[in-house]
Amino acid sequence: MAAKKKYDWEALHGEFTRSSISLRDLAKKHNVSYAYLAQRSSKENWFEQRDTIQAQAREAVAEELAKQADDQNSQLAKIVCKDGEQHMARSMQTGDKLYTLFQAAVQAMTQGNMREMRSAIDAWVTLDNQMRKIHNIEDKAEKPLVNINVMAALPPKSELKKAEVVDA
Repeated sequence: MAAKKKYDWEALHGEFTRSSISLRDLAKKHNVSYAYLAQRSSKENWFEQRDTIQAQAREAVAEELAKQADDQNSQLAKIVCKDGEQHMARSMQTGDKLYTLFQAAVQAMTQGNMREMRSAIDAWVTLDNQMRKIHNIEDKAEKPLVNINVMAALPPKSELKKAEVVDA
């Protein structure tokens, strides 16, 4: 009878919980029986542990993003633009921050994490509001050019296509 193989279960567990590798791929990578690995991971709740670890990591990233957004927002608010070049640099910083916040919101949405998505969107709104205050932009008198009533009054797409065919 063959001797039992000894595996570094802590390393296997750590690799599984800190990555998105599947059990099947992990078993192939370390030459472990998939059935045995699946049984052991089920007994020790590896999937739940991985979900917890990854959720904690996402929350830490979201908190760090919000903190960075607040820090950068306060720094941007203090900058007084004296010429066009400074204004462009400030606009680029703002654009970079908006992109980062947008990416965080999209990632949270794809992962189904509504809390992180709300956090990213709140930071985004805060940045937008600060930029509006800095540049004296007020929404009170502004109304959208196209509202829901205008959209509802438009003919259906099929009628527009028929009209194009008739006109041609």
